Amino acid sequence: MKIPIYSRERTICAEDTDELDHVNNIVWLRFVVALAHAHAAAVGIAAEAHERMGVAWVVRRHEIEYLRSAVLGERILESTWVTELRGARCRRAFAFRRVTNGETLVRAESLWAFVDRKTQRPRRMPAEILDRFAVVAS
Repeated sequence: MKIPIYSRERTICAEDTDELDHVNNIVWLRFVVALAHAHAAAVGIAAEAHERMGVAWVVRRHEIEYLRSAVLGERILESTWVTELRGARCRRAFAFRRVTNGETLVRAESLWAFVDRKTQRPRRMPAEILDRFAVVAS
């Protein structure tokens, strides 16, 4: 089942915040990676499927734009979608918004490479992967 834009809610917890009492920059990166994995699992390509195929996704680049802070107890809506899926590369976009007013807190984009687990070299995505994701123009 294709899910063009995958979204879920998250409540900011104490472990997500830093000495300034807002979500730390490295935590936003953790949110980006976790959300990409959750989207893959939601379309039926979880970690077990990758292991069975002998493949993995590795990050080539992350770009994160921090617009506003999120604080302890705040509810945010996390969204991700695939903007490019070709050969061995996948580009994803991300948006993190406040649930209360829809304000965008963080925008991100990641470039992922599809690799063979043994050789760690790029590998073209099989139809089993390509057929699961919708590509959404950004």
